Amino acid sequence: MRITILFIIICTMFSCVEKQKKIILEKSLCLNNEDEAIGLAEKEWLKIYGEDIQKQRPFNVHIKNDSIWVIEGTLQNNYEGGTAYIEINSKDCKVLNIYHGK
Repeated sequence: MRITILFIIICTMFSCVEKQKKIILEKSLCLNNEDEAIGLAEKEWLKIYGEDIQKQRPFNVHIKNDSIWVIEGTLQNNYEGGTAYIEINSKDCKVLNIYHGK
C-alpha cells in the first residue's frame, strides 16, 4: 500500500513539472509586456518614418481583443499633424496595421 501511495505521489510530482513547462510555453508570447511592444513598434516605425518618430514619445500602449498590442505616438504641444499607429499580434509578432495620421 505504501509503495502504491509513493508511486502516485512521484507520478503526480512529475506530471506537475511537465504541466508547468507546458504552461510556460503556452504563455510565452512574442510580446509579453509594453516595453517589448514599444520596442518592436519603434523598430517598424524607424524603417518607414525615420528618426523623427522619437519626437512622438511617450508612446501610448493598450491591448485590444486580449492579444493585439496597439501603440500610438503622442502629438507634442504646438505641433500639427498626426501620430504613428501600429497594431501587433502579441502571439506571433505580426504587424496587423501600421500608419501615420495627418
